[in-house]
Amino acid sequence: MPYKFLDHTADLGIEVEANSLKELFIITARAIFETQVKGRVLKKEKLDFKIKSVSFEELLIEWCRELLYNFAVKGFIPAEYKIEINPDYELKAQLTGDIFDKKRHQIKLEIKNATYHNLNLKKTNDHYRATIIFDV
Repeated sequence: MPYKFLDHTADLGIEVEANSLKELFIITARAIFETQVKGRVLKKEKLDFKIKSVSFEELLIEWCRELLYNFAVKGFIPAEYKIEINPDYELKAQLTGDIFDKKRHQIKLEIKNATYHNLNLKKTNDHYRATIIFDV
């Protein structure tokens, strides 16, 4: 499994491993929504956005927050991820997914926000690993 849950009091910790930074961001997003939503996610809606930050760690937090914001406000659940991450800490996303529908979806665990607590993103050779804690 490319991600695992970490024991953390009152919050949700996830450790993600990937072969590229892009893959790490996508696996993190999948972990968020596989943890949060149950039900079939159709590929009928589109969401595009761009975010910029000052480091890859910050960019990971902003990525998670943008995904959680669009879920909370618009009900958007991503199913397919097309992203570009530039060396200047900019991410461009083109996502395809679904809008939350109470008839087809259930909330398994409400994730409120990504935190800086114990945030860690490291590259070792050609391998990336990140640890991120979420408020639930």
